[in-house]
Amino acid sequence: MAAIWTQPVDLAQLTALGTNALPGLIGIEFTDYGDDWMRARMPVDARTHQPFGRLHGGASVALAETVASVAGFMAVPEGKVTVGLE
Repeated sequence: MAAIWTQPVDLAQLTALGTNALPGLIGIEFTDYGDDWMRARMPVDARTHQPFGRLHGGASVALAETVASVAGFMAVPEGKVTVGLE
């Protein structure tokens, strides 16, 4: 299978994209990728807990949306854009 990425993948650079936005605030870090997938991780700590000390569902959604948005950005042809709707 040929890689779907339309530009070189640099995991540190992808992580740095979120530095001054929600992904950086909750500690999302891109860790691995293959021809048609990306992986990131997020700490389960005070930043991502709900008031009862458990992982907040919204934090899980933020992780999923971040990975999907970045992967879409990396796979879309030049001159096109991707956006998350829900």
